[in-house]
Amino acid sequence: MQPYPATIRGGTEQPIYDAIFEAVLDQRLAPGTRLTETRLTELFGVSRTIVRMALVRLAHDHIVQLTPNQGASIARPSPEETRAVFEARRMVECAALPAAVARALPKQLDHLRALVRQEDAAFHAGDVKSWIRLSGEFHCRLAALARNPVMLHYTTELVTQSLLMTALYMPPGQTTCATDEHLALIDAIAAKDERLARSLMQRHLDACEARLALDRVQALPADLAEALRVRRRRAAAAR
Repeated sequence: MQPYPATIRGGTEQPIYDAIFEAVLDQRLAPGTRLTETRLTELFGVSRTIVRMALVRLAHDHIVQLTPNQGASIARPSPEETRAVFEARRMVECAALPAAVARALPKQLDHLRALVRQEDAAFHAGDVKSWIRLSGEFHCRLAALARNPVMLHYTTELVTQSLLMTALYMPPGQTTCATDEHLALIDAIAAKDERLARSLMQRHLDACEARLALDRVQALPADLAEALRVRRRRAAAAR
């Protein structure tokens, strides 16, 4: 099992999955945006079967909502759902820490520190998409240190859901997952200080939730092709 769902590659549906996922993280597609099979088939030049495969994967990762007789749309998590996800993350991620403290290897912690440096560089470069991805990957890799596949599964599920919530409710220019807090967590695990690690994780996830503007609303895009940047990709491929 991969520690982060976005790293799992699919088949012919992958370009559609990537385009929609990245548009959500880049805040080019707002929650509630309809995604019709006909339009996606036209934009990507593929069959309905391939489009459906992409939409099913996106629905599994809580990026898209599939509604009978209505089709697909970008998921619209409510403030209440967002709070519930962060509450569950605090429970699961804090519960994984004792095993992570006991089982983490120095080399694994070095890899986590390198990941945090990438995360910090992405944020300061204004690369919101990469920064959100790396922030989520950090939490999944941290949970993987516990070597408990069940805990890793639930952590991955919850972190994936919170990616959309972060993209939806993150104020422009605001950091919702501070890299110094990530580094402090790594240091606590390296010091084998289970109590401190749990306290830091609790405060860190509290702060991540508190930084979100849960009353923020995004406007819908004027054109789906523009939001997905399909025309630009096709033009580049033609050159």
